[in-house]
Amino acid sequence: MKINIIGHHLEITDGLKDHIGNKLKKITGRSQDILEIKIILSVDNITHNAEGNIYLPKTDLHAKCSSNDMYKSIDLLIDKLNKQIIKHNKKIKDHHTPSNFKSANFPSEN
Repeated sequence: MKINIIGHHLEITDGLKDHIGNKLKKITGRSQDILEIKIILSVDNITHNAEGNIYLPKTDLHAKCSSNDMYKSIDLLIDKLNKQIIKHNKKIKDHHTPSNFKSANFPSEN
């Protein structure tokens, strides 16, 4: 799994990297299928924006959050992405349960 942290008009400090890394442990524990995670941090006048993309084999998840504090924006972003991962995993699990398979009763040849 590849993790990209990009700063747009912002320098990515070690504190931000550590905070994002600690928060992403919650997401990476939920799914083994994650190919890449991309986090983009930016600052407009007063608002701090955090945008995230999670790339899975057949789908991509996207979220964006803004607040007055970068750490708060990251926390909100990770919460949104975590909810999306849970929902995605639930969809996959629901579609592949044995109850969804049709069964045919064949008479025995005895």
